[in-house]
Amino acid sequence: MRQIGGERQLEGVVGAALRGRAEGRGLTGLMALEGMTTHAARAAGEEALTGRIAPGLRADLTALALDPTEAPADETAGAPVLLTVSGGRITFRS
Repeated sequence: MRQIGGERQLEGVVGAALRGRAEGRGLTGLMALEGMTTHAARAAGEEALTGRIAPGLRADLTALALDPTEAPADETAGAPVLLTVSGGRITFRS
């Protein structure tokens, strides 16, 4: 199986967190993650389809070897990807 999209998505989450800290705004890992998931789905008008892990939704997700809401942003960037699911199907598993 091959990984799909996880690395590019992580760059967005990490970049947002690091920019926030560098600018003195202190964007948390949770805020960055929500910006790439629930808030992005809402902005695109797709909150009924995606943006959360819930029954009936698209089931696109990436599982990391650490908790991106708790780990420092610079550690999240290099975190091993354990699992990627796209459309409810496993596309990568380490």
